[in-house]
Amino acid sequence: MEKILILLLVTLSVAYAAPGPRGIIINLENGELCMNSAQCKSQCCQHTGALDLARCIPLARENSECSVKTLYGIYYKCPCERGLTCEGDKTIVGAITNTNFGVCHDTGRSKQ
Repeated sequence: MEKILILLLVTLSVAYAAPGPRGIIINLENGELCMNSAQCKSQCCQHTGALDLARCIPLARENSECSVKTLYGIYYKCPCERGLTCEGDKTIVGAITNTNFGVCHDTGRSKQ
């Protein structure tokens, strides 16, 4: 009887400790603290100032401000959603100085 009770307790503790779909280090939801965009479900870890904490943020929508690229994995402005293009400064200098902001545009719609 003791062995069954111990086995039951071990099974319950393993089941309770199993991670859910929400991550602790990766697969973070919007609004959670992050250190790199690869941690976020949205693939955008953004901060508003050099000393601010970065959080996972949704990707930029059409006609919203965006960043073309980041060197450090943290954005000041998130990149565009799928199907949109960020029209802005694409130079490495822009990425280093955080001046590579643009606006998200649907290139398919603008060609028609």
